[in-house]
Amino acid sequence: MTPKFGPDLELPAELRAIAEKNVAQARQAFDTLFDTAREAVGDSEGRIEEMRTGLRDLRQKTLGLVETNFNASFDFLNKLVQAKSPQEVLTLQTEFLTRQMQAVSEQAAALGSDARSLGETTVRTLDEHARALAERVKALGAVAAQHAKSAAEDVKAAGSAATRDAQAATEQATQAAENFNDPNRTY
Repeated sequence: MTPKFGPDLELPAELRAIAEKNVAQARQAFDTLFDTAREAVGDSEGRIEEMRTGLRDLRQKTLGLVETNFNASFDFLNKLVQAKSPQEVLTLQTEFLTRQMQAVSEQAAALGSDARSLGETTVRTLDEHARALAERVKALGAVAAQHAKSAAEDVKAAGSAATRDAQAATEQATQAAENFNDPNRTY
């Protein structure tokens, strides 16, 4: 190392190299972090859209079933208006109620199954997303730890080199002082 003193104090080449390497590693780590964040946001948006689609489909199915039930009710009312006897009214009403109870039971079972399936899919999707995100964070942590270890090793090596250089300079200065004070020395 060749330190300069005074107004033109210069960072030793070894320390400059370490600093440049650490800046490059930090840049790379942040680039990776932001790429991972963008990817996670994109994945989240895709998964949210899947859930929205599932909910939209379930709402459409529900509206379709409500419409079917209303149409069945209006058909029943049309038949009821045309009934010619109280016995026919009672028969129509019994048939309608029986069919509607069966239809509503089947519809409820189908909706319940669809809702349960959507819920399970949503939970599974969110769980997979959370696990993937945790793995990404773990990997980023490992990379950051490796960069920190590398930086520490570089600083330690630079410190050792500086210590060796200082010891060598001290020995040279001591030798020069001893030679200067030597009365047997010829000039």
